[in-house]
Amino acid sequence: MVTVLLTDGEFTGMIRSLREREDVRIIGFCVVKDVAHRMMLDAVYVAPKWDDPAYIPFLLDVIRKEQVDFVFPVVTKSLSLLASAADEIREKTGAVVITSSFPAIEKANHKDELFKTLQADPSTAEYVTKYSVAGTAGKLLEEIYIPCVVKPVIGENKEGFLKVVDDSAWETAFLKGEAGSLTCPSQLKLLGEEARFQEPRLVMPYLPGQEWDADILVINGEIVSATIRKNYDMFGGLSSCTETSEDARVLEAVRRIVHVLGLEYLACISFKEDEEGRLKILEINPRAMGSIHVSALGGNNLVTRLLAILLKETGDLSFHLTPKALKTSLYYDIVSIPSEGDNA
Repeated sequence: MVTVLLTDGEFTGMIRSLREREDVRIIGFCVVKDVAHRMMLDAVYVAPKWDDPAYIPFLLDVIRKEQVDFVFPVVTKSLSLLASAADEIREKTGAVVITSSFPAIEKANHKDELFKTLQADPSTAEYVTKYSVAGTAGKLLEEIYIPCVVKPVIGENKEGFLKVVDDSAWETAFLKGEAGSLTCPSQLKLLGEEARFQEPRLVMPYLPGQEWDADILVINGEIVSATIRKNYDMFGGLSSCTETSEDARVLEAVRRIVHVLGLEYLACISFKEDEEGRLKILEINPRAMGSIHVSALGGNNLVTRLLAILLKETGDLSFHLTPKALKTSLYYDIVSIPSEGDNA
């Protein structure tokens, strides 16, 4: 029996992928007890927040109690902490944290550092669009243009994502009830120039072309499995209509980026095409991602293949690509359940 711990998030895609193995026990951390996916887990723990000093001691206790073999971080903001603690966790419990190295996580997880790193390498510079970073509302007002995108340098799904439009377009959208992901110069001016963002904001062009994702499994610096996905519509961070592809451009871009950053194990790399159809990187999620179940549906289960390699059940490291034309929808499947004392 193999015991896996999934940390801190909504991770039904991972659970579904793992269930293709009959010998896996799945333990999950949740920030509150009333989450929908708790019924899909073998054991559930309400953990402290990842930035609480009690988090790592709590994690170590659960690993020992449940005899966890592998820890899969599934939330972006806790990745650096778990990558930095991976050696300690292995020394004290024997459990392996499935993550890239701490330096690779620091670069991939922070969009400003990511773009700087890729821009500095001739093999990947072409995938970086123009961008700037603002720490205050005043600086943001200096940097924005119409239209552009503003988002945190470290973010979760589409948390904090805003498209900047002119005041008239924002007013029209607001009156239609469609301004949820929009902002405009007049709104930003209301903050005051000295207002400081908790997380600096990245400013980049609004790219009008096709959006792409590549879910990958990397072993010893080489991609051994990949699912390339063409996104048709995005409803939120994990909710989308998507179709698998065999696009060679995306695969080549992903291979170059993996080598430059030194990524390992599971990651999702996102691109969007500019007005000339050129691929530009949006972000990297260097972790197990919600979309990973598409790989399993396509007969190329990245998670179970990774476990088979780690458990030395196979030495096959040949490249597997999920076949094209698999169409599916992904939904951010979390529901609100009244807690004790709340009105139903």
